[in-house]
Amino acid sequence: MAPLPFPVPAALALLVAIAAVLDARSRTVPNWLTVSGAVLGIALHVSAAGWAGAKFSLLGLGLGFAIFLPLFALRGMGGGDVKLMAAIGAMAGAGNTFVIFLFTAVLGGILALGLVLWKGALGRTLRNIGFIGQRLARGTAPHQERPELDVEQAGGIKLPYAIPMAMGTLLLLLASLRL
Repeated sequence: MAPLPFPVPAALALLVAIAAVLDARSRTVPNWLTVSGAVLGIALHVSAAGWAGAKFSLLGLGLGFAIFLPLFALRGMGGGDVKLMAAIGAMAGAGNTFVIFLFTAVLGGILALGLVLWKGALGRTLRNIGFIGQRLARGTAPHQERPELDVEQAGGIKLPYAIPMAMGTLLLLLASLRL
């Protein structure tokens, strides 16, 4: 875990908290938040470490964007979530962004399972997972045959993913306090 200069941890916590609240309320993560978060992350790192800070921040931004881009391309995730992870990366740097991604994946899986169980859709979800695996193995996009698998379509069960992203980020920040 790479240490983050002051006031990056506070700015990062504020970014993900606002994103989680907005995503829970409106099911969107607005561009004004993600773009300003990315620009602020780059600016803070440049002011703290010059060109090395710029490199640290831009590598994190790139990794954050690249991690979720395939899910966006397959229409399993919204563009706001991809941009939010890029903004998180701009503040956290590449190494921390990867750890945040791992925390987010685990926490997102737990929340998704809870949501599926709460909605009584475990059987349908397991069938969809099998279908998605088959289509990806064949090199085709699952949403082309089942539009309900497109995150932009109505009817599917959707998890506001900024919530597990915020949880994963805050977990990393808390862990860094203990070191």
